[in-house]
Formats: sequence, structure tokens, C-alpha cells
Amino acid sequence: MHILLADKMHPQAIEAFKSLPGTQVSNRPELGAEDLPAHLEDVNVLVVRSTKVTRAALEAASNLGLVIRAGSGVNTIDVAAATERGVRVANTPGTNSAAVAEVAMGLLLSADRRIPDNVHELRQGRWNKKEFGKAQGLKGRTVGLVGVGQIGREMIQRLRGFDVQVLVWSRSMTPEKAQALGAEHCTDLLELARRSDAVSIHVALTAETRGLVGAEFLAAMKPGTILINTARAEVVDTEALIRAMEEKGLRAGLDVFPSEPTTGQAEYDHPLIKNPNCYGTHHIGASTDQAEYETGLEAVRVAQAFLAKEQVPNCVNPA
Repeated sequence: MHILLADKMHPQAIEAFKSLPGTQVSNRPELGAEDLPAHLEDVNVLVVRSTKVTRAALEAASNLGLVIRAGSGVNTIDVAAATERGVRVANTPGTNSAAVAEVAMGLLLSADRRIPDNVHELRQGRWNKKEFGKAQGLKGRTVGLVGVGQIGREMIQRLRGFDVQVLVWSRSMTPEKAQALGAEHCTDLLELARRSDAVSIHVALTAETRGLVGAEFLAAMKPGTILINTARAEVVDTEALIRAMEEKGLRAGLDVFPSEPTTGQAEYDHPLIKNPNCYGTHHIGASTDQAEYETGLEAVRVAQAFLAKEQVPNCVNPA
């Protein structure tokens, strides 16, 4: 059985893949979406992180039985095309939740205290306490969470230490569940927008969540509110966000951006990143050594079950 690792993986995960009996493992982290079709003809298991798996790639893979996304979402994989060809698609949910919550907290603090701007001024040799010696602070404020899955729950744990009120919204949430988490349930998404001083988004990208945070939601937010998005760029109406940043002084802490490059290094140009109210990172939410280790080992477990002809864990297209 041929396993292709088409993304950077933790060294211990690579060794664990190689230890699976009866397998040949190719470690090719440099491959991009456009390269995959030429390298999949004899591959049985494909493992990716951010590399896109297109219909063209799947159609070029005559022996492929399983695609593993070493991460939580599968929006970078053409699941419909995989299903048509009888290819299972699985992910590794929960293994990077703490890492994503950590970068969300970092963006929240950065936007509130303008930490990146402070650093930039100091590196330019300028002392500017007059400009940066003002901030709202988080204590006593209200933070709204859109989505209360594993990452959202990790956020609640971290926010407790900042003495804030936490509001939560998700389609499956109830007042009782929210109370058990130490939060308050909002039945109306716009209510959460109106009441929050900061909002952090933690939903998967689906047909229902695409554009979920749109013009109406952003209009309901108070001037100067902070919006954090470490989920997917498509969950937010980008044009509406830019208008809100310009007209209402909203600050955005973003780890995800529209039309992100598919390679580790590339030129990138978008109006969002030029706005002084945008505090951005390079889609690094899951990129910690701890998260890569846990995610890699879960991907190995998924592959091991497939090779043993057992039920594939975390399979998103079981039919």
C-alpha cells in the first residue's frame, strides 16, 4: 500500500506512518495542488494538511481509497468528487483545537492592545507611548463566540482567566448546555453581535455558514468592536467587513484570508491586509509543534484502520 504525505508532517508522525506494516511511504511536502495529479497514479492513501485535493487530482488517482485531511475542516478537498469515485475522506477533528484557540486569544489581545503596531514602531526606533498607552482592556467586557465546538470550548476555558462575560451561539446550543460551560446562550445571532465587545468565530465552512457573518451582523456590532476569525475566510462577508472597519472602526484579528496562497511562501495582495485595523497572521492557527504531533498521530490512526479494513474513523462521506 502506497501512502503519500503531500504536506509537512511532524517527524514522529512520519516515522509512525513508515512503521505501518506492508506500506511504502512517500514524504513529499513540497507538492502543491497543481502537482498532485502527476503523483497519484499508484497512491492508495493521500495525507494532506492545507494542500487542496481537486477533482482533477482525484480523477488521476486510479488506486486511491482514502484521503486524510490532517486537520479539522475538509473544505480544501472535493468531497463530492471523492464520493463519486468511492474514495473515503477523513479528518482529524479536535487535535489542533487548543492551538487554534491560542492564536485566537493572541489576535484578540493584539487587536485590543495594538501589540503589532507597538512592535513595528519600536523596530523603527520610535518610542510612542502617547499613541499606544490607551486601550479598553478585556476585564469586565463581553466576548461572543460564534460556534461552540471543540475550539469554542477551548476558548471558553481561556477566557475565564480574563474575567469576561462569554456569550455563545450555535445551532445545537441550549441555555442549559451554555450554563454548564459557564457561558450565556444567545438564541439570536444578531443579539450576540449587539451585546459583544469582541466576537470570535469558530464554525466549520458549510453551505449554511458561508457568509454567516455578513452585513447585517456587522451592522449590529458596536463601533470599535473586535472581530476574530480563525475559522475560514468565507464565513465572513469580506466586503462588508472592510466597510465596517472603515466606517465603524471595527478591528479584525484574522488568521484566514480570501484566496490564500496554496504554498508556504508567496506574494499576497488584498485590501484587508492594507487596512490599519486588520491584525493578521498567516493561517498558522494549527501550526504548533504540539498540534502537529497530535494531528499527525491521529492521521496515522485513521490510515491504520483503513489498511486493516476496519471502519475508518472521522470519515465524512461514510456512504
